[in-house]
Amino acid sequence: MKTYDYLIIGAGSAGCNMAYFLQQNGKKVAVVDRDGIASGASGAAGAFLSPLPGKKNLYNSVVNDALKFSLDFYKELYPEALNIKGILRVDNETFTHKKLQTNSIEHEYFDTQKLQKISKNFKDINGYFYEDAAILEPLKVCTKLLEGCDFYTKDIKELNFENGLYSFDNIKAQNIILAQGGSNSLIEIPYMTISHLFGLKIDIKTTTKVPFNIHKSISVSTNKKDGTVAIGATQIRHFATDEIECLTTCDECSFYVDSEKEQIDSLLTQAAELIELENIEVVKIYKGARATIKSYFPVIGKAVDYVSSLNRHPSIKNGTKIPADLLEYYPNLHVINALGSRGFVFGPYLAKILGENILHKTDIPKELSTEKLFYKMARAKP
Repeated sequence: MKTYDYLIIGAGSAGCNMAYFLQQNGKKVAVVDRDGIASGASGAAGAFLSPLPGKKNLYNSVVNDALKFSLDFYKELYPEALNIKGILRVDNETFTHKKLQTNSIEHEYFDTQKLQKISKNFKDINGYFYEDAAILEPLKVCTKLLEGCDFYTKDIKELNFENGLYSFDNIKAQNIILAQGGSNSLIEIPYMTISHLFGLKIDIKTTTKVPFNIHKSISVSTNKKDGTVAIGATQIRHFATDEIECLTTCDECSFYVDSEKEQIDSLLTQAAELIELENIEVVKIYKGARATIKSYFPVIGKAVDYVSSLNRHPSIKNGTKIPADLLEYYPNLHVINALGSRGFVFGPYLAKILGENILHKTDIPKELSTEKLFYKMARAKP
């Protein structure tokens, strides 16, 4: 039986980046996933690394700080899997011209005339161009991150904890990190209500040279290293009230298998409104359910035992401020989740913050912490 310092459950961006950070700090790490490396939402992600415009606020500051950190990280980790060409953001209902004009990030306005000088294939559009944006190759990056770690394709149904160790099959670990995305959690975390964002991405062959990434309601990538272009979007949001259990991959889920052609046609139609893509051939289709919460912030930290904490400190419900270190936690168990559609932007950044918290007891920013969600739910419920 093998014993590890850390067992990470989930081999998407969150889990793989977490494994890399811990392994680089001398820890013996295993990663397990029921379907394989980058097999879920991370594999289906457009893997666009782009800034979040708008007037500066707490959320876009987190996103843009994470982007800067992650771009530098990937450049050093695996430059061959990263394509930095910038991104053109075209206004839509969420990001109007006014909002894009007043954002705090350095940018350049490209009108239709300028765009069509760059490429005759651009349609009658205009937008705002940001240099610090890229697209990466998810499977290559996640595989690189796991070098030096042991990987198992297994489906863990429950966690067994005895004598200070977690165990399943022939594996034991002193610590568990849950990086499960939209899959059902192996412990009770009622304060972290996950919504599922179904994402669809296609890789196409085209004779068109796309000079940089383009984003409106969908994203169109520049030509990747293999010449293909990725087109992706978040198609459907499943709220927690839908009570959907992610027990399988999106490829096998009844919600999506019958609507694939319609979704692909929609992606191609929307892409054609931005740039003319000539001689198109769809070569690969990716599907995945990304995990997010209502606030859109990702979540990291120790896993609070909700019931035990309230049993010990019932006055929390009335607003009594009980310090986080007096709460009850699941033993040696941490969470990194709810990265949403920015999994590869957040992945390295969150792994560093959580890793330093685990190894050196540094503080986790309040807006990212499990405790924030715990207190919010505990004080809201009667």
